[in-house]
Amino acid sequence: MKLDPVVPPHVLTIAGSDSGGGAGIQADLKTASVFGCYGSSVITALTAQNTLGVQGVHVVPPEFVVEQLKSVFADDLVPTAVKLGMLAGPATISALGSYLSTLPSRPFLVLDPVMISTSGHELLAHSARDALTSDLLPLVDLATPNIPEAGVLLGSNPSPNCLADVVALGRELYPVLNGPALLLKGGHLPLTRSAVDEFIAKEDVPVVWLAPRPIAVIEDYRSTINLPPQSEDVVVDLLVDEDGMTLIVGPCVDTSSTHGTGCTLSAALASCYALEARQPNGTKADKSNGFKKATGRKRISHDAVRRAISYTQTAVATAPKMGCGNGPVNHGHNVAPRVIAAPTTHNPAPFTSHLIANAPDWDAYIKHPFVIALGNGTLPREAFVHYITQDYHYLRHYARAHAAGASRVEDMATIAALSDIALHIARESEMHIEFCESFGITRAALAALPESAAASAYARYVLDTANSGDVLDVLVAVLSCLIGYGEVGLWLKERVAAGEAVGDGNPYKRWMDDYAGADFIGAVRRGIATLEERVALEQPSAAKVARLTHIFAECTRLERAFWQMGLDLSW
Repeated sequence: MKLDPVVPPHVLTIAGSDSGGGAGIQADLKTASVFGCYGSSVITALTAQNTLGVQGVHVVPPEFVVEQLKSVFADDLVPTAVKLGMLAGPATISALGSYLSTLPSRPFLVLDPVMISTSGHELLAHSARDALTSDLLPLVDLATPNIPEAGVLLGSNPSPNCLADVVALGRELYPVLNGPALLLKGGHLPLTRSAVDEFIAKEDVPVVWLAPRPIAVIEDYRSTINLPPQSEDVVVDLLVDEDGMTLIVGPCVDTSSTHGTGCTLSAALASCYALEARQPNGTKADKSNGFKKATGRKRISHDAVRRAISYTQTAVATAPKMGCGNGPVNHGHNVAPRVIAAPTTHNPAPFTSHLIANAPDWDAYIKHPFVIALGNGTLPREAFVHYITQDYHYLRHYARAHAAGASRVEDMATIAALSDIALHIARESEMHIEFCESFGITRAALAALPESAAASAYARYVLDTANSGDVLDVLVAVLSCLIGYGEVGLWLKERVAAGEAVGDGNPYKRWMDDYAGADFIGAVRRGIATLEERVALEQPSAAKVARLTHIFAECTRLERAFWQMGLDLSW
């Protein structure tokens, strides 16, 4: 198992700071984080704002904006993608353009031409349009204006009232941008699904549908939870690049929680690009980090655009009502807390550690009086014989449980791991037979002995779990025996070395050596690795982890009872 953390792709946001936390660098950094990217920031302006509006703007001096850029672009934390948002004014725009144009290679640049806030506050003076067009747009790979911002870039005041008007606006704006791909956001003009159908029936334009068409059974279900029928309203974003034009149709969400939508989308686009451009194994191939040369442009895939838009639409749809005005979107809608931490060098087996820490009988199982007496060589012979004969019966069921687990998975690695442990159990059972023969119990007599209540209860519980559960249930049900005996073997080995237990001359020395030996400990290692890898793959829910924790605790209790059965000679 690889414990070195994977280096995430680096996304830089160059934008203003939103004291309310819903837009600007705050929205961008949240978005980059939930996509699994590392976010850094260059602040162009400080804003005093909340959901009701912008109360003040303090512009960061352009020379300090460049100073921040120099720190980020030093050969230290070089970004793979950059999102450009609120740029404050023409001096800042010119300073950014001047610095970025001198780079020997540039990251992917997404420009969200932030001009007007959701609450209607002007964030970029009209006088900055020329600087934006001349100094920055020639460097940008993707621009994401909304309809009003498209009008500012064109020097007009468009008021489209149908999809054909939006398409015409996109066709007019794309060549004016002089290079970057265009994602014209259509949130200011809700349309209907039928209007889109009517348009594409006449125009040969590719369409990506993110707004599902009504499905009868789901519509019926909506009525049972007091939801109105699915709305016909949709939002159409227009993607224009050198391949042509694509319509991306998503649901129109009736909500006031839209603050920071544009920031979030552009940051999501930068993040999705960075994820696609990531080098294998999260490594950096060279100092350019896969950047384009200054004379070329990088392209974002249509799938990355789709994923970014889908993320943003769901962020709007799931946003709780916050504040008294236009509330923020829900950036963390696709993030679920990990129930079990990721493996680290500090704790390479976090799930196994969790199970042991939450098994009340673990210490009593490992350091049971039966085990201590066995290590001291004082365990009565009849107690050991009773235990070893019953353990032989249990091992048959234990091997069957591993086989049941192997039958429940598709991947060969897990099948092989469970099969290897089952084969080890077969070898372990032969050791039991040899022990019994050394005590005068033949193979035939061993097979004829009945199972005790403790052995039968334990075997039944493990097999019932294996037959009714999934592979994780199986792996946990067999774990307490596997790692418990390994722990006992290593603990007794340490006690012998410390003079606290008896090695030479102990009638049970072979048993102790076998469970501390390389063969058995190798099986323990494979068992832990298989379980930890499966948990990392499946990321079980809190409810599932609670069930697995209960299974392990119950098996540990039954293991403790098994030792006691040997001491008590009980049937």
